Amino acid sequence: MLTIFHGTARADSNSRKIANFYDELLGKKNIPHQFFTLENVDESIFNKTFHNPKHPQLASIEEHILGPTSKYMFIIPEYNGSFPGMFKGFIDASDVKKCFHNKKACLTGVAEGRAGNLRGMEHLTNIFNHMKMNVLHLKIPISQVHLMLDESGKLTNPEMIKLIDAQIDLFMEF
Repeated sequence: MLTIFHGTARADSNSRKIANFYDELLGKKNIPHQFFTLENVDESIFNKTFHNPKHPQLASIEEHILGPTSKYMFIIPEYNGSFPGMFKGFIDASDVKKCFHNKKACLTGVAEGRAGNLRGMEHLTNIFNHMKMNVLHLKIPISQVHLMLDESGKLTNPEMIKLIDAQIDLFMEF
């Protein structure tokens, strides 16, 4: 199973708008997939007792979403020069072997600034490699994302749309 993984809980974020574009494009390509966002994750998953006993929502997410996933498309916003801490906390709370080992990942960084979360994607690549994940070489940094979205939040930049389309095709062959 392919899962789009939106890596922040911030409501109405630009990264969510990009993740929605991926969702729409995969649908148009008739590629079976599911969509997961941290927006719906209970904050108590991140408290100090998340390992013992395992939080029931996290156990359900592992069983129904993360465990069956073989390929992840991570849409990750830039937070303070990297990626959201709650995203890392979620990974740390998860059963890494069951949910991430020997699986494939594709990364897209989203930022208001000029670098498109390049640093965050590199941080994630190192973490994912440590977790025995294979990361697609084509990582897309979306810089100044607010300039690529129309007033309704739809991605309109033709070059970015073409690049995302190529990334999806490459990831399906990966």
